[in-house]
Amino acid sequence: MNKKHTLKLSLLSLSSLFAIIALIGITLGGTAAAAIQQVTETPPETPTLEVTVGPSETPTLAITETPTVTPAPTITTSAPTLIPPTPIPQANATEVASQPTISALARVKETHKLIVGTYYNAHPFTWYNELGEVAGYEADILRAIGIDLGIEIDFVQVTRHNAIETLMRGDVDILIGQQVHSQDREAYLSYAHPYYLNQERMVVIQESAYTDLQSLAGQPIGVEIGSRSEQSLRSLNETRGLNFDIRTFFSEGAALDALANGEVQGMVGELDSLSRAGRQHMRLIDEPVLLEPYAIVMRRWDVNARNLLNRSLQKLKASGRLDEIANSWFGEGVVDFDSLVPVYEMLYQDARTLNEFNTDIPMPANPVLVRIQNGQPIRVAGLISPSETAPAHIRLMDNFNRALIEDMARRWGAQLEYVPNSVLNAVDLVANGQADIAVGISPRWDGADRCEYSLPYIQHRNRLMIPANKASTITGFSSLLGTGWVIAYFADKSSDADEIQRLADYFNVGSNIKLFEIIREDQAIFTMVDEDNISMIFGDNLRLTQLMREYSQPDSVKILDTDYGDLLSITFASPRNDEDFRLMIDATLQEMAQDGTYQSLWGAQFGVGDPVNITRWPETNPDGQPGL
Repeated sequence: MNKKHTLKLSLLSLSSLFAIIALIGITLGGTAAAAIQQVTETPPETPTLEVTVGPSETPTLAITETPTVTPAPTITTSAPTLIPPTPIPQANATEVASQPTISALARVKETHKLIVGTYYNAHPFTWYNELGEVAGYEADILRAIGIDLGIEIDFVQVTRHNAIETLMRGDVDILIGQQVHSQDREAYLSYAHPYYLNQERMVVIQESAYTDLQSLAGQPIGVEIGSRSEQSLRSLNETRGLNFDIRTFFSEGAALDALANGEVQGMVGELDSLSRAGRQHMRLIDEPVLLEPYAIVMRRWDVNARNLLNRSLQKLKASGRLDEIANSWFGEGVVDFDSLVPVYEMLYQDARTLNEFNTDIPMPANPVLVRIQNGQPIRVAGLISPSETAPAHIRLMDNFNRALIEDMARRWGAQLEYVPNSVLNAVDLVANGQADIAVGISPRWDGADRCEYSLPYIQHRNRLMIPANKASTITGFSSLLGTGWVIAYFADKSSDADEIQRLADYFNVGSNIKLFEIIREDQAIFTMVDEDNISMIFGDNLRLTQLMREYSQPDSVKILDTDYGDLLSITFASPRNDEDFRLMIDATLQEMAQDGTYQSLWGAQFGVGDPVNITRWPETNPDGQPGL
């Protein structure tokens, strides 16, 4: 036997030996089941990334125990029967980047199977485990979506080099695996709601004087070579001219060692990985180097697939299942789904099955950007005309909506034309091509096939309004002891009657209440305070706030702090599948939130609750461009 054959045999023996050791010595921990969130009288805290000890303290890396046995994120020496072969690219870039003619749902409807391309080494998001199964946080989310849709999930291995091409060629229906939603890839990809927000963060020694990224300008900074951290740091160098002296290391651990040993003044890594590293005497700089929202990826223009996946994600969010999955992988409160997955109205009433979703690729007849480029004004629906009567929540939002759209038009270099008498039919006008954008829209699933919804810029929930003189005895449904409590709801929200009864039954006071239907919202508070015909009013907090402000004696009523039901959104609406315009609206909202304009207009023109946490997609993908 020659030396070459001897070497091959030795490598094969070592590979088999490593696989056997991994199978015997490493056991898989089961996914911990978290209880589904129940309705309580105490509003749940908004989940946040746990990186600070106190509001005024500098964030520090959590100290964790170093495990005695750490499974490798990916098995590089597995037997050929355990790991399927990686798909090899076949088509050229010109062919795969073309506009699709049919939705990915066509094959899903035919086979009742969703083919998901993913990395097999992205622990703990997706990886191929020692039992020959795809495991991880993202894998659990996809399987939950499969259960919701009644279909199988078939995972296919892709790599960072061929993932986009594999999707474009139609070998897979969607992609997961820490896929970052970035603005540059929106030219040929579409994204569902994000389900995780990672961050590239700068780490420094605890006692160092560095307070922000600017203070580290010109200093040596360590990164893992070829990583997203290196790419994001180099991009930051280019955009802000901080001139970091970037030092590359073979691993994240080596870069952290270099920081500990004083070889570099800072180190950049992904927040979730840094938290698991558990290094002592180090802290995080507050300002992220880059935000990385992870989302399901599909081909651009495939609005039907995007809507179907978004509906499933919203159901999982509303039911608490997304929280269960996230908590089992990362611990409680790490993922803030309120800021990532908006819930549309009529979610529970939308009983359409997979087969009822269309498989066409609808394209806009008159793209709005073409109108803007031709010097035509943007037609705006939803603002109150001087002679128009509008519902209370619209009156509350009108100045804010007007200020937002005018600032957006200024940034676009466009003129505005306000469509008169359009408050009650704003979405209809957009869907029929009589308006280009509608403001102040409550997104609903019975309208998702007629228009596009932007990112949320207002969020709201149902609450209880009571007479102020009863505030000491009534704190919520659990206070309704005895009988004779009359709870009112608005006639145009008839579904609230069922919600009131459900909540009353949950707190064991269902037999103590009676329901009252309010026909005229302008008489609601008068009926409660002056006529004393009702005990309290259940309704949307935006509506209740405006009615209280307009009432002759606003101090005579109080809106309780407890929220009930899903956190709902207010968005812009634009023409269906007009991707360029929808993306421009979202990007502008993100830009306004980043430069503080959104928050300033909120305070000056609205001021109800808190501004929405609008996350900005990175301009360039930290994985670089796939060359399409």
